[in-house]
Amino acid sequence: MNILIVDDSSFITLFCRQALEKSGFQVIGEAYDGEEAVGLAIKYSPDVIIMDIALPKKNGFEATKEILEVLPEIKVLAISALDEDWIREKALQAGCFDFMAKPFEAVQLIHQIENLVEKRGGLKYG
Repeated sequence: MNILIVDDSSFITLFCRQALEKSGFQVIGEAYDGEEAVGLAIKYSPDVIIMDIALPKKNGFEATKEILEVLPEIKVLAISALDEDWIREKALQAGCFDFMAKPFEAVQLIHQIENLVEKRGGLKYG
């Protein structure tokens, strides 16, 4: 499974990359803003995108919508430090399959990705 990590924090991208690779997932790229996320998603067509919501240039909601218009089969896990109902709802409306609040532990991330792979639709609050 190929995963694209999108977060403007290099700490979060490194944390996610290490946790995912240690668990056998392949990280095909990292994006630090919404525009870069769209470009890399179209270029690499990942199976899963870990998408931060608060991003420069284009937020995670906008980037997710744009990506899914071209590649609707990609599953997006939205992440945000703001764990509020309206953010979860907006993530669902943008096409995200799951939402996870930061901070999270590596085991939680892996569990969410594994659950995401098995899902066919709907937003699971993590």
